[in-house]
Amino acid sequence: MGAPRKKSPDAGTAIRHFRHEAGLSQDGLADRMDVSPSYISMLESGKRYPSIEMLIRIALALNIKPGLMLDYIAERYLQRKES
Repeated sequence: MGAPRKKSPDAGTAIRHFRHEAGLSQDGLADRMDVSPSYISMLESGKRYPSIEMLIRIALALNIKPGLMLDYIAERYLQRKES
């Protein structure tokens, strides 16, 4: 069994950022993805960490390229590492 993944706020921050840019509520994004609003809330708050597949689904539901979301997450991560 591998080491547990460390939780990172970066994915949740990215989801919230792009959801706001799309003008969607958590309920609206959840409806587009056929998941519960509480799941979106847990992702955004860092209580759950999405898989790469889920990040791609979220990006597509927000009508953005998945790479844009991954770039945003990577940039936030690098900023935290430098400070």
